[in-house]
Amino acid sequence: MTRAELKEDAKAKLHGNWAWAATIGLIMIIIYIIFDLLPLTTTTNSFNYNKQLAGNFSSSNFWAGRANNFGSNFIIGFLMLSAAIVFLHFLEGRKDHAIGGAFSVFTDGRFVPEFLNYLLSYIFQWLWTLLLVIPGLVKSYSYAMTPYIVNDLVASGQEVGPTTGISASRELMDGHKWEFFVLDLSFIGWDILAVLTLGIGFIWLIPYEQTTKANFYRNLAGDKFRTI
Repeated sequence: MTRAELKEDAKAKLHGNWAWAATIGLIMIIIYIIFDLLPLTTTTNSFNYNKQLAGNFSSSNFWAGRANNFGSNFIIGFLMLSAAIVFLHFLEGRKDHAIGGAFSVFTDGRFVPEFLNYLLSYIFQWLWTLLLVIPGLVKSYSYAMTPYIVNDLVASGQEVGPTTGISASRELMDGHKWEFFVLDLSFIGWDILAVLTLGIGFIWLIPYEQTTKANFYRNLAGDKFRTI
């Protein structure tokens, strides 16, 4: 599929499901606020906060390069993996309960493999970023498919090591990092609009963006990681 086709297909699947999808979007924003906004209320204005919100919902997971609030960024980044997982399920015809879906990274035996792969990818990205920002950014796109791959491997009953998803993502994204980067760029206009609404627009943008990116993954990987 082309970039435009991925986005159109995502919108078609969300049609008639926006209430459910927006509920998950709202829950994800509330989770973000709890872990990020409250500690920053004395130093961060609402405009800068909304710019952070726009960046932190990218599935490329480029939080590791941010030196400030390293710990909270790590926690938020891990919790936001649920958005990638729940909308991958939705893309495949499974509508998880909104509350359960917003915490799907903790369910169905995913927590340990998702956490270990996320932890190591976070560390690897941070180390690459110590060299220069660009290498860290490139690596973030190399590792971008990790949560999807781990989800598929766990669902198919396969053993998942601490770097299994990372290695598979690096291989899968070889030659496709630029495509995913451009897909990210194509949402900048929507990100700006969401920021201008003081973050309210993210309630709908999160489902749209995450469904599109799940579509990118499934179109690229097919059933490669779902079969033993």
